[in-house]
Amino acid sequence: MTGGVRLDLLILECVGQVVKTCVEPRCKDMPIWDGGLRDVMAEKLKEVGISSEPVTIVHVARAVGILGPDPDVIVVNPPRKRRVPRV
Repeated sequence: MTGGVRLDLLILECVGQVVKTCVEPRCKDMPIWDGGLRDVMAEKLKEVGISSEPVTIVHVARAVGILGPDPDVIVVNPPRKRRVPRV
């Protein structure tokens, strides 16, 4: 399978460019991004559930419904609890 795109790194770089071009010049060129905000944002992305696994075009096609479920993945559903009738 071909390589994919790591969404966490893509988002991190986009936020970094915004901070470096818009925020830092207004703060007298204080190195906010390189001074620690990058690490904070990386942890926040993990916290909100952005995966660090590469996303391929096949993953996207499965998510939007073009392809069916992955045949190599076995999905096991837990058994349902039986309702006991009241007497």
